[in-house]
Amino acid sequence: MKKLWETLKTMSFKEAVDYIWEYYKLHIIGTVLGVAFLISILSTVFKDKEESYEVMVVSEIPYEITEQFSNQMNEKYFDDFKVTVNNITSGGGSISDMSYADIQKFWANIGANMVDIIVTNEAIAEQMVEQEGILQVEEVVDMSLIEENGVEIYDFGTENSYGMDSNQLDVFDDVELFQDKVLIVPVNSENHERTTQFLETLIES
Repeated sequence: MKKLWETLKTMSFKEAVDYIWEYYKLHIIGTVLGVAFLISILSTVFKDKEESYEVMVVSEIPYEITEQFSNQMNEKYFDDFKVTVNNITSGGGSISDMSYADIQKFWANIGANMVDIIVTNEAIAEQMVEQEGILQVEEVVDMSLIEENGVEIYDFGTENSYGMDSNQLDVFDDVELFQDKVLIVPVNSENHERTTQFLETLIES
C-alpha cells in the first residue's frame, strides 16, 4: 500500500488519476457499469431521478455517523437536491494508511468526477494540495462571507486558501467526530454552483 502511495505522491493530481485509470481501469469500468446498471434499474422503478450532491468523508468517522449527517442536511437545509455521502473509513493520518481497496476507490471516484467536496483530516487535505488536486476556496465561495462568520481557512503553507475548518460550522457541533476536519473541493469537480450553495448553507446555518 505504501509502495503505491510512494508512486502516486511523486505525480501531479492528473498524473495520479491517469495512473490509477491505466492500471485499474478494468476494475473501475466493471464497478461503474455495475453501479450504472443498478441506477438504471432504480430510475426505471422510481421514474424521477433526483439530483444529488456528492460528499466524500475520508476519516475515522463510521458510516452510521455520516449517514446521520446526510439525513440532517436533507431534512433541514436542501430541497432541490439530495446530499449523499460516500464514506472511506480511515483511521490513519495519510492516504498511504488507507487500505489498497480504499485508495483505488478514492482515486477512482475523484477521477470519475463523482466527488463534489471532501471532508477529511488536515494531513490528507495537505497531501491533496501538494498534488495540485484542490480548488482554492475563493473559487467556490465569497471570502467576505467566510471572514464575517469567523471560519478558519487553511493555506497549508502556501499563499492561497484551500480548505475550511469544520470547527466553526454549527452543523457539525453535535457530532464530535466531525471536529478538527477540513473541507476541500477537488480541482476536477464540476458541480460548483451546488458547492457554493452547500458551503454558504453550512457557513450561515
